[in-house]
Amino acid sequence: MDFLQLIKTRQSVRKYQDNLRISVQLIDVDSDTHLWAETYKGKLADVFDIQEQVSKQIVEALLLKLTVTEKEVLTKRATLNTEAFDYNLRAREFLNQQTKNKVKIAIQLFEKAIEMDPRYASCYAGLGYAYAILFQHFERNRIFLDKSIELSLKALMYDATLSEAYASLSLAYYNKDLLNEALEANQKAIELDPNNYTAFWILGRIYRSTDRNKEAIDLFKKVIALNPDFFAAYNDLHLCYTRQNMKEESDNILQITLKLMPKYLLKHPDDARAHMFHAIFLATLGKKNEAKIEATKALDLDAADPLMQYNAACFYARIGEKRLAIKSLKIAVNTGYEYYEWIKRDPDLDSIRNETEYIELMRGK
Repeated sequence: MDFLQLIKTRQSVRKYQDNLRISVQLIDVDSDTHLWAETYKGKLADVFDIQEQVSKQIVEALLLKLTVTEKEVLTKRATLNTEAFDYNLRAREFLNQQTKNKVKIAIQLFEKAIEMDPRYASCYAGLGYAYAILFQHFERNRIFLDKSIELSLKALMYDATLSEAYASLSLAYYNKDLLNEALEANQKAIELDPNNYTAFWILGRIYRSTDRNKEAIDLFKKVIALNPDFFAAYNDLHLCYTRQNMKEESDNILQITLKLMPKYLLKHPDDARAHMFHAIFLATLGKKNEAKIEATKALDLDAADPLMQYNAACFYARIGEKRLAIKSLKIAVNTGYEYYEWIKRDPDLDSIRNETEYIELMRGK
């Protein structure tokens, strides 16, 4: 639809017990100005009626004349089962935190949703994405990639227009070293939904891991524009700026991130990964004491997580504690974090590149 190229949608869904609060914004892409915004409140049982109401009001707000197909897309209900919808919503909250335990909880919740509605395409796509993340960061079991591809294709069987299913496919193909297939799937995801920030993020990470930093910068900026609360993209953008020796831009994104993180952590105080990211940002700006407090919070929440240990290695390397950095990196690799293409390119680890133990750990990788 042409109007999707000119307008982006920001939507957030908050749930407390049986109460829902859905906030929707329409933003002009060129001027980055708000065109329309509305907040809807209701019960979980009313969610599908609320979604239809939102779609109709968007059409009215923009005075759109839609084709029959476009009207069908806007009013299409992914599921009619409120319990399945609830499980899907909860699964995504856990998945977004991307620690091993949270990803596994998300998998269980997606599976519950599919039990409730075996044709719920979005849940198959979410489950496929979760398995791809599980492989990439936590357990190098290639069965997870086969599952990811199978589930993503099943999602497309039930909904051939589902952008997130192609994004999941893209991540799985990339991890299977099928780069062309990954890029094709990602392009399809973005064509189907130009507001799919996850697709842009995955593509940015692929480019970042293949030394295409200039292209990755534009993609991570797009992710942030679509979802300003997605803190991981700020870190990715900072890493790309660092690799490109763009100091002014690097410093600027750090300052923006330092304003974002305390607000995010107020809403999500148990997000261990966010605490560690905040610690790394603080350390990069020389705020060593504050950084140590945040790092301690992160490790207190989830020290056993492989990705947490990898990020701890980045933190310790940033503050010059090389012995602890190498120790954490070893723990991360030994417990499942084997994303070597990322490790080799992460500027957070530059201070330990010449250490004997680092060289030995990375030999042949």
